[in-house]
Amino acid sequence: MDSILFLLVLAVGYFGPSVASLRVSVRALLLRPTARLVAGPTILFLACVLYARAAHLSVASIAIGYGAFLSVPVAVLWVGRRASEPSLLQVAAAGTALWLPIEFGLLPALPIPAPEGFNAAELVAIVAGFYLFLIARPVNGIGYTFRLDRDDFKRAAVALAGYTVVAIPLGLATGFLSWSPRMTRGTLLARPVLIYLMTAVPEEFLFRGLIQNILQHSIGRPGGLAVAAVIFGFAHLPDARYVVLATLAGFAYGWVYSRTGKITASGVTHAAVDWLWILLLRQ
Repeated sequence: MDSILFLLVLAVGYFGPSVASLRVSVRALLLRPTARLVAGPTILFLACVLYARAAHLSVASIAIGYGAFLSVPVAVLWVGRRASEPSLLQVAAAGTALWLPIEFGLLPALPIPAPEGFNAAELVAIVAGFYLFLIARPVNGIGYTFRLDRDDFKRAAVALAGYTVVAIPLGLATGFLSWSPRMTRGTLLARPVLIYLMTAVPEEFLFRGLIQNILQHSIGRPGGLAVAAVIFGFAHLPDARYVVLATLAGFAYGWVYSRTGKITASGVTHAAVDWLWILLLRQ
């Protein structure tokens, strides 16, 4: 499996679950809960191994590393697989199992193209999460769709304006941020798209689509938004200044999500904040 084919598989796994009719069709095709749970991760595992072989990477380390990585969240979600939705504890455990190995760089690299290209490990984790929580054990209300309307963009813009008015002066005053414009062609054109797809949407999927969404059903919208924002903030430890700014950002992103019901809308605000930081400010 060459680089283009491997990227195509990952692209289908990334964008495919955003189409509601496709999610329904896959669930209808895989009627048995166990088959539905293992089908996606199995295809993803085989794609990783076949690409490793074609790219002359260590097939054994890729097979062991990604086999274990994909098996853990599947095992967590296998319990109670006939229930309509996974429990909050299952979502937390499976989400953590997908996030921690990426956060700490524990997985073997999957460079595209080999040997020193873009590491697709994070993209594999994202695709696995989308499949598990949108198709295999779907959580209602995640709001993963790229069909955004004018009102979605308006709310994203309002949240961006409100956050930057507070966060930029605070970040500059505390010394966490400094004025440092870097307007290259890459930061102006390609970087916003990459930030949106590789950072904003996946993080919104976790913190808003899963955490805030589930909490809203148990403690109400305001409480769910607030708790998710605080969790998002503490995910940016150890710098306390970063925690404060990220918590405020979590409130902004969470407000967009609660108003639109779409992680892709809150992702617009998220990506815009990260892009402005890179474009004009330095941490």
